[in-house]
Amino acid sequence: MAFRQLNTKPIAPIHAKGSTCLLLIDCQLGFRNVSAWGGSGVSNPGFEKNIKTLLETFREEAAKKPVGERPLIIHAQYRPVWTDHPLHVSNRGPWGEHGETKRGIDFLECAIPHTRDPKDGVFKPCPSFDEPELPDPDAPPPPPPPEKTDGAPRPPSHEMLMTSHGHSVFINTPLQQLLNDRKVRTLLVAGMSTDQYVSTAVRMAHNLALVGELGGDGNMEDTASCDLWTDGVAVYGKLPGEEGDKLSVDMMRIVLVEDATRAFGKGGFDAQVVHKVHVESLKDFAEVRTTAEVVGALK
Repeated sequence: MAFRQLNTKPIAPIHAKGSTCLLLIDCQLGFRNVSAWGGSGVSNPGFEKNIKTLLETFREEAAKKPVGERPLIIHAQYRPVWTDHPLHVSNRGPWGEHGETKRGIDFLECAIPHTRDPKDGVFKPCPSFDEPELPDPDAPPPPPPPEKTDGAPRPPSHEMLMTSHGHSVFINTPLQQLLNDRKVRTLLVAGMSTDQYVSTAVRMAHNLALVGELGGDGNMEDTASCDLWTDGVAVYGKLPGEEGDKLSVDMMRIVLVEDATRAFGKGGFDAQVVHKVHVESLKDFAEVRTTAEVVGALK
């Protein structure tokens, strides 16, 4: 069963509620070291702008909703085990927005996660959730922390951080269980790189959804792909108004935000060519949309 036909139809609404998740994969500073990823340029010049737009839009929508009904945002951070890897925690370079020396493992400025301060419940930027930077020996001592307050309830966070160690964000991570526990039915995927980590995530999410292990009962009966439709929550195999209660397809809706992903040139092929070829292949596993389409469809 393929989703390719959904890419040719007008985009259905995307509901900004708890059953929707924005998954941002490996939006890390080390990807600015282009020479380490093939050295032949990058695709999507507007990638960082689009990531920022997606993140800001989801945060704005979340702020309108009560706790428990906010769309989920998951930041996946790749932490490789190889010391010569551009994203290894020990590697630094001139990868800041203005050429500042930064760790490759940390987040791009456009994609810095927010974490909730347990003292006051306020969401604040968190450039890294790994080892903190070493203190400056010449800096003045920090002010003492405020006194702890007890008794205030701590609402569940709608913005989460997750570490992965391989090419799939579903392997040796809590992602699958987390999406199921949150009853996520619409998964939007963006990040880097298109042909590796993003492609792997989309394909695996589709495979898990197909067999009923993620966001629905899966493909329960043979169904023509041209009959698939979405109501903005999930993907189904019976058209509205058809007789019968049983759905032949009941699957998570997976949306690849193609201009909020980035590929690198390799093997003599231009980065944009690498990107386009992989996005075209992923139309068999996900609904492919642009940032503008997603933002316009978010309700």
